[in-house]
Amino acid sequence: MKLLRRPPLLPVALACAVAACLSIAADTPQDPLKKMRGDWRALVEKDTRTLREQYAANLLTLERELAAWGDYAGATRAKKERLKVHSAPAAPEKTAPSEVASPEPGQPLVLEPATASLSGSVSHDKEAGVLTNWKEQGAAARWLLPSGLQPGGYEVELTWSCPPDSGGSFVLREDRYRLNRPVKPTSSWDVYQTEIIGTLRVIANSRLLELSAAAVKGSGLLQFKSIRLLPVALPR
Repeated sequence: MKLLRRPPLLPVALACAVAACLSIAADTPQDPLKKMRGDWRALVEKDTRTLREQYAANLLTLERELAAWGDYAGATRAKKERLKVHSAPAAPEKTAPSEVASPEPGQPLVLEPATASLSGSVSHDKEAGVLTNWKEQGAAARWLLPSGLQPGGYEVELTWSCPPDSGGSFVLREDRYRLNRPVKPTSSWDVYQTEIIGTLRVIANSRLLELSAAAVKGSGLLQFKSIRLLPVALPR
């Protein structure tokens, strides 16, 4: 029996991630950078819809091929994925990020909940001053880095809370580099911990920093209070 070759699936997840990273609301026309980002967002959203439709068509082809091979479990998974693509368009940003003020040379850059753009299940608890409801993989917060931020190495100081029965892992990334870390539990949601979680390299002209949920267990990943980027290896 001649086996059919599986068609390559389009990298829609990558396209959706790009769309999410570039989902920044258009600002005043006096700022050409933010206007360009707003225009780019509209184009990416349009292209992403086309890619989602192509992805769904590929999934339908895969579903039929798996059924022809007798892999009915695989065909069912492909069908569920196809129906999910049709019924669940990518969630828009919940807030538009404000550019974080550039720190003085040698001083830390502070990233707080109020200046983040949010996607997925994450929400901003203004009263508590935290980002909460990290209940799904891919939920994310993004910050627009200052244009004058010096490239180099930065120690990442994270303040968070997480009870022992929850947690998971997260990814912190800028335009090129990333940190993958598990969430260390505290004693409860009300008890916060501040710790250096590693060193992240920031390239020249990097503009976005993203904190996203890689895996979630229990009632949520964490409650986020702040990130500080502490310069450790700035160029001379």
